[in-house]
Amino acid sequence: MPIHFSKKLLSRCLVLLPVALSSSLGFAFDTEDDLFLKGLAGQQQRIITSQHDLPDWLKPKPLHLDSVFEQQLRQGLTSASPRGADASVKPISSGHWIFVSFGMPLEELKAAAKEASETKAALVFRGVAEGENTGQLEQRLAEVIKGIKPIPGAIIDPLLFNNMAVSTVPTMVSTDAQGHTRRVRGLPGFNWLDRQDEGEAGQKGPIYTITEPDMIGEIKRRIATTDWEKQKRDAMANFWKGQGEGLDLPRAKADRERLLDPSLTVTQDIYHPNGKLIAAKGQRMNPQTLLPMRYVYIIFDATQPEQVGVAKKLGVLAAKKMKPVVYLFSKLDHQSGWEQYNLLAGEMGAPIYQLNKALLKRFQIQALPTVIEGSGDKLSVREIGNEKF
Repeated sequence: MPIHFSKKLLSRCLVLLPVALSSSLGFAFDTEDDLFLKGLAGQQQRIITSQHDLPDWLKPKPLHLDSVFEQQLRQGLTSASPRGADASVKPISSGHWIFVSFGMPLEELKAAAKEASETKAALVFRGVAEGENTGQLEQRLAEVIKGIKPIPGAIIDPLLFNNMAVSTVPTMVSTDAQGHTRRVRGLPGFNWLDRQDEGEAGQKGPIYTITEPDMIGEIKRRIATTDWEKQKRDAMANFWKGQGEGLDLPRAKADRERLLDPSLTVTQDIYHPNGKLIAAKGQRMNPQTLLPMRYVYIIFDATQPEQVGVAKKLGVLAAKKMKPVVYLFSKLDHQSGWEQYNLLAGEMGAPIYQLNKALLKRFQIQALPTVIEGSGDKLSVREIGNEKF
């Protein structure tokens, strides 16, 4: 399978060792959970999975090009690929390929790009240069093909290099619908090559060494030489540093309760899977009456031991009322992030989550600790004062 210039497809070529995270993060909720908890769990999962990313050397970097040219380039990179999804593109059994490398002189590479443009062929690279990533290869290629219309397709496909036994560049390969293959080293053009007998047509022009390593081999080599335990330790150590300083909220000075109306105006018709209309566009509805908040949300500053103690006591009181609890912290000590996180989760006996700005705004949280729970068709937001416990 060719490796195109996209993070999604490149990720399929890697077998990344998952970071072993706290088992408490895998806490499963049943289908009756309220909407607020589902959104919170989804956000927390995205934070965690964001750590399982491509290594820097395979991360595409943004191109800073003229917007029109960039669009043309990206269309060319995909639409002319011989293995693209476009039905108009020839399959692998029939097509034209020009195997190239940045080890070729610039003018030779430009000539190959023009030939690919005129014959709807694809430029094929074996990989990226040492110390380079796919984004840098894209940027170098953009300079080569700038001004050439239509934009030629380009792929990274080390398997195609191996299948076609390409050892020098440029090499042109033409395969017809009957599976007859013609190939030539050099750049005489497909008009010439397609008139030749099937098989090897020899060398017709200067050829050069392929400077890029085999990308599949490079991936295997880097995986084999990567200290995965160190990667895991570093990810664990740096995880909380990447979460920012947290949300700084004052200590509540006195008990105070506010009732919030969670009603909203429906922006489009909402239907049940059975086809029944649940809510019409423009209708005002209250989620609390449809799917009541059955969890108690306890929000506290995890860097303040006194607030941690209050949160734990509030959780005990909620449990006595047979109400499940969700703990959210506004701040965490980054120096001992995972250690403190796991200690807190163990102490609370429940999952803990990080408070985000969306929830802060939605529930109008102003001071901590705060308890949020359903109260009839309203939401109760209750601040707990210094003297409460």
